[in-house]
Amino acid sequence: MQMHPASCNSKAPAPAPQPVKDGASSSALDLQKGNPAGREVVLAAAVVDVCLFGAAMAGAALLTWWALAFHPSYSQLWMVPVGLVLACTPPVVCLALHFSDSRVPGKGGAGAPPPPLLSAVVVEK
Repeated sequence: MQMHPASCNSKAPAPAPQPVKDGASSSALDLQKGNPAGREVVLAAAVVDVCLFGAAMAGAALLTWWALAFHPSYSQLWMVPVGLVLACTPPVVCLALHFSDSRVPGKGGAGAPPPPLLSAVVVEK
């Protein structure tokens, strides 16, 4: 054990990060504990949110451009379905991601266990 002089400000070592359990997501509590895996999950979620927002804005911009420039002549009609797909898919994906967390304990869901794996199901003849 190393001795420090009284004038040295030594801090206690930081607690070891807790591993993320299978099926568990990070929360603000994990981040306060200094869990680096929790930071990666939050960063990944933020990147996904930014990409989905960008896709939705691109779709809205494409539809706006078509409406202002090409709607009177009914030309460039390919822009309408592409713009609708780009504008409407990200909200659906966000809802799917939001509701997929409903089974994680502590996220407001019932905390029901996931269904058994197909390899665990035994079929008898």
